[in-house]
Amino acid sequence: MAFILVIVLGKLKTTEMKGQKLKNTLVAIGVLLAIVILTTEPVKAQDSKPHYKCTPCGCSQDDVLVAGPGNCSSCGMKLINIHNPDEGLAYNNLNSAQVCELLEKDPDVILLDVRSEGEFTQRTTKIGRFKNALNIPVSEVADRIDELKQYKEKTILVYCSISARSPRASAVLAENGFKKIKNLMGGLNAWNEQSLEKLPCRDTYTTKQ
Repeated sequence: MAFILVIVLGKLKTTEMKGQKLKNTLVAIGVLLAIVILTTEPVKAQDSKPHYKCTPCGCSQDDVLVAGPGNCSSCGMKLINIHNPDEGLAYNNLNSAQVCELLEKDPDVILLDVRSEGEFTQRTTKIGRFKNALNIPVSEVADRIDELKQYKEKTILVYCSISARSPRASAVLAENGFKKIKNLMGGLNAWNEQSLEKLPCRDTYTTKQ
């Protein structure tokens, strides 16, 4: 578009124009400039604008995006920048591949399952759990924080089924002085959806029993 404008302006300088012909040319240039402004500036602004969503609210909020940071109107948790998931958080969000890498590098990671006892023991659901994980339901984490103080200097990986409860538990840990907190984004459902080809460690660290 800019190349076309240069050509038109060049013709203005080299060609003798008078009266209505000059007016028509100026109008055409104005239209071209308007098209350039309307079609390029909004796209750039949209591309550079961060988008935030509420991860703790789970799948029901996956398609709800807002323009700026803040807290969810439903659950009150901090909104997540989808372009930078760790922005403004006291814990790190990890995808399944990153969790696999973490567990391979650090065998002493504390695994905290914040689902219900029925889910953890596979009595009410059959999506599995991480081997050697501790189970403290999210609603009990604050009251049972003393049980976790011995792990305060260790890395703690928090998970649930769809990453709706684990961010809440991660926030509680952060409020109580825990520093090395990791949250499994998408929870066990996202972990189980990965093929062994994409996630070779999938069955190494989890069990369906």
